[in-house]
Amino acid sequence: MSRPALPLSLGVQLGTLVACAFLFWCFRRWLDRKARNPRGLPLPPGPKGLPVVGNLFQLPQKDPWLEYDRLNREYGDLVYLEAVGQPILILGSLERANEILERKSSKYSNRPVLPALEMIDVAWSFSLFQYGPELRHYRKTFHQYFNANVISRYQPILDEEVTAFLRKLHKSPELFLDHTRDLFGYAIMRIAYGFDDPEVNRGLLHDGETMLKAFVEVSLPGRYLVNDIPILRHVPAWFPGAGFKARFAELAQVSQRMHIDSFERVKKNLENGRRSVHPSMAADLVDKMPNEDNPARSKYNEVAQDVCAVAYAAGADTMISTLFALFLALAMHPEVQEKAQKELESVIGSGRLPTLNDQKSLPYISAIVKEISRWHTVAPIGLPHVTAEDDEYNGYFIPKGTYVMANSWAILHDPNVYDAPEKFNPDRFMKDGALDPTVRDPGVAVFGYGRRVCPGRWLSDSTLFLVTASFLSVYNVYPPKDDSGNSIPLKIEVAPALVSTPLPFKCNIRLRSSQHAHLF
Repeated sequence: MSRPALPLSLGVQLGTLVACAFLFWCFRRWLDRKARNPRGLPLPPGPKGLPVVGNLFQLPQKDPWLEYDRLNREYGDLVYLEAVGQPILILGSLERANEILERKSSKYSNRPVLPALEMIDVAWSFSLFQYGPELRHYRKTFHQYFNANVISRYQPILDEEVTAFLRKLHKSPELFLDHTRDLFGYAIMRIAYGFDDPEVNRGLLHDGETMLKAFVEVSLPGRYLVNDIPILRHVPAWFPGAGFKARFAELAQVSQRMHIDSFERVKKNLENGRRSVHPSMAADLVDKMPNEDNPARSKYNEVAQDVCAVAYAAGADTMISTLFALFLALAMHPEVQEKAQKELESVIGSGRLPTLNDQKSLPYISAIVKEISRWHTVAPIGLPHVTAEDDEYNGYFIPKGTYVMANSWAILHDPNVYDAPEKFNPDRFMKDGALDPTVRDPGVAVFGYGRRVCPGRWLSDSTLFLVTASFLSVYNVYPPKDDSGNSIPLKIEVAPALVSTPLPFKCNIRLRSSQHAHLF
């Protein structure tokens, strides 16, 4: 039965009440900011907005990094926008990102307080914490399991999953996108939780992908009005325009299943004597958990389950996206495959697969990993930093609470730094047969900035190196062919999201020779 329509007078009263509350809120914000800027410093340059809503309708919903790059070219590498009173600052160069997010990190390391993120119940993700002791504690706990010195402990898991990946490609190469998801998803599940059951891992991986997509979607400025007008979170679900509330409630259930149920399963397995063959993050944290009568146990358990969930929610998706792009780039550039395979044969021969110990001896493979990270910037914008207090920068007033976003895509496609940046060219990182240290490493922008730099960067680099080297040791990848046998040109097209993932595409993957099959 449909809900009866509201009496007209009641609907008008509710609408008027919401509108008045909104206008009063905007007025208070304007007065407050004026009082905090007694010297009358100008705001940074940017496009002129409309009354009240500002630049709300100018905020790009698709490929925002391209529109922000256009604005940076028009107004300079510091662009100011405002959406319903919310200030936004776009940094269009590495110099600006370093000056503001690195050197002034004490003021620029907070995160947005977004009602939409609270409503989908992802407050457990420490990437959203405000900067302070709690965030440092979470990052320290996470760092224990993902710093450069401990990645080697995961070599057996990575070797097994890479070998399984190569076998799946041999059996059904047309499903390479699915096999890529399995490779990274299963590897991170085993590292985080020790789960070996493919069905369990597949379900958890789906939950992780769902929440990560939701996470980045609701964080996008201008996407959900509730982030700009927080009072909207309190309107009833039947109120016009409040349809987001039902979807957010469903996502909150997925979040609960993802970050609590998975960790509880590990605890139950250990209680029943079921321990995975290889060490896992969750099992180690459970082993070190304080006794039940210890008052610190509750907080310890909370931190443990949260950092494990962050590992699997954020760890797999970015690597999956990067490898999708790598397949595409390699299919478009057979000369890169040939050069990489010559290096592999000269260094390790044809009798085994590469290992992480070979990384320093395979500079061209490392150059491929650097170039795919630059060419396909997996997080072109990333989550905003937020100013913890009012600031003055180069004669401009930067209000407290400003969302500050570095355009990593623009930084990694700067023609003044990278010649012909639109081209996939690993040789840009090489000189005299070795990596050229004078070329800007993409890692300065790929993994974030300042006190918010990604703590999982070493696992990401190591895993992508191992997969790239192993794949090229065994396979070649080619563009697809039409019915006449002609190659179909490929180009990169990405889905509209903050985590940039290539749209599905086809390619042909074939063994280099029948002799290479013995390697897996």
